[in-house]
Amino acid sequence: MKKLTLILFLFISIISYGQYSSYYGRVDVNVKKTVNANINKTITTINYGALRLANAQREKNRLESSKYSDSRQRSQAIEIALNPKKAFDYGTDNNLILNKKSAKSSGFSKGTLFYHRIPNPALFVRTKGWEYINESEDGVVTELELGAPIYLFGTTTFLKKKKKEKEAMYRKWQPYVGKTERFVKSKMEIHKVGEIREGYFMHKIDLNKGKIYGQEGFVFSNFYEDDYEYVIKDNFYYISPKGVVYNAGVRYRGDKDEVTFEMLEGRRSYLKKLCAQIIATARMDLGKNRKKWYEY
Repeated sequence: MKKLTLILFLFISIISYGQYSSYYGRVDVNVKKTVNANINKTITTINYGALRLANAQREKNRLESSKYSDSRQRSQAIEIALNPKKAFDYGTDNNLILNKKSAKSSGFSKGTLFYHRIPNPALFVRTKGWEYINESEDGVVTELELGAPIYLFGTTTFLKKKKKEKEAMYRKWQPYVGKTERFVKSKMEIHKVGEIREGYFMHKIDLNKGKIYGQEGFVFSNFYEDDYEYVIKDNFYYISPKGVVYNAGVRYRGDKDEVTFEMLEGRRSYLKKLCAQIIATARMDLGKNRKKWYEY
C-alpha cells in the first residue's frame, strides 16, 4: 500500500511539474530590450516538496544502476539520493595549509589553514581547486564554488601598489568593511529586473541571510538567461571588520533546448541544504599564532 501511495504521489508530482510552464517567459536577449508585461516573475504555486521528491527518485534510479565496490558504498549512495545532506556526512575533510607564496598572495601568514568538507562523489565530483559539479539526468548542471578568503589590504598585489593606488583602494572598500549587507546591495544594483545587461536578461533578484565560513553573511540570488542558458545563481558573501572577504557560490544552469526554469528550481530545492552546509562549515585558521578565522 505504501509503494502504491508513493507511485501515485510521484505521478501527481510529475503532472504538477508540467503545469509550471508559464513560470518564466522566454526572452530573445538579442531582440528584447524592455520587459514584456506577459512575463510572469512572481509565480508562488510551485510545489517544492514535489520537485525535491521527483529529483530524489531520479537520483535513486541513477545511483541504483551504478556499479559499486561493495554493498556499503551502494547503501550510502541510496541514502544520499533520498537525502542529499548525507553527501556531507559521507564526505571527506579537506585541509589546505598555505605555503609562504600562497599565503602572501591572499594576505595571510604562512601556515594558514583553509578547510572545507568535500561532498561524497555520488553527487558531486571535483573539477579544480574548491570547485565541484553535478549534472542531473535531465541536463541541469549544478556548480559549487568555494572562494578562498582574501585579506583586501594584505595581498601581494595590494602591497606592491603605489601609495596613491593603495589610498584609492582603501576609499573604494572602506564603506563595505564590516558591512556585508551594504556591499551585497551595491552588487545587486548593477542588474535590474526586466533589463538586459551584458547579454543577460534578469528575471528576478532575491536577498537573504546565509552562513558562510560560520559567519552570518548574505546571499543574493540572480535568476537570468542569455541566448543559450537559463541560470539561477546563489552568491554568498561575508566581509569581516578587518577587511577579509569570504565568498562562495552555487550556480544552477542548463541549455534552453533541454531545461526550464522550473527544472532549475527543482534541482536547487533538492541540493540547496547540502550546498549551504558545505559553505557554512568551511573555515580558516591563521598561521603560527592560531588566531581563529572569525576574529580576523
